[in-house]
Amino acid sequence: MQGSRKVLTVAGALAVVVAATLIFILTNINGLVKAAIEKYGSEVTKTAIRVFSVSIHLADGKGSIAGLTVANPHGFSSPYVFRLDTISVRIDPSTITIRPIVIDEIRISGPQVVYEINSSGTSNIDVLKKNIEEGGPKKSQGEQKGEGKETKFIIKKFVIENGHMDILIAGLEKNPKTVTLQHIELADIGKHGGVTPTQLAQQVLTALMEEVGRDVARAGAERYLQKGFDRAVKRLLEK
Repeated sequence: MQGSRKVLTVAGALAVVVAATLIFILTNINGLVKAAIEKYGSEVTKTAIRVFSVSIHLADGKGSIAGLTVANPHGFSSPYVFRLDTISVRIDPSTITIRPIVIDEIRISGPQVVYEINSSGTSNIDVLKKNIEEGGPKKSQGEQKGEGKETKFIIKKFVIENGHMDILIAGLEKNPKTVTLQHIELADIGKHGGVTPTQLAQQVLTALMEEVGRDVARAGAERYLQKGFDRAVKRLLEK
């Protein structure tokens, strides 16, 4: 009898812990998502990623992220390389408790990109691309052994729309050249087994940077870049 009471006591304590954990997650989910974006994103880009606010409504399967910025790598003047003002998310509520979680759509509207070349002729996009290609954060020993696995996602549709890009060149006394970013759409990210937050950040940022390169060429901005860089180099040599 006494043993049964002990088992019931332990079971009751565990139930309280589980309930408290669920309450904490549900009441703090916006803060948890914000922290996760800043943590995983910063690890991938090796620059600071900050989010102004997150609003998740699990019951409706909807969410939004406001004011996400990716800081410029060291050595560039602009405070950020990407600013994503509005990100809307549609989630399949039935997959919240299973893995991988299915996200029906992520839509980024009105992104702002700053393509900058410093006095040494290096662009911030090239530096950021190199950071991402290096693979982001290294796995801990626990992760290598299969412990503490990250949550994985399948994203059915990912859209980036209505964006623009400013081109800045060190030493060029001229207003930035602004070009329009083309519509970007990715489908079935992580279709086979899902992707981790780190892998998702890598794929999305890589796609965005590739489009930036195409838009620079499409707008005839390469001649502008070369002209500005030649002038900057000339000024440095004259000092």
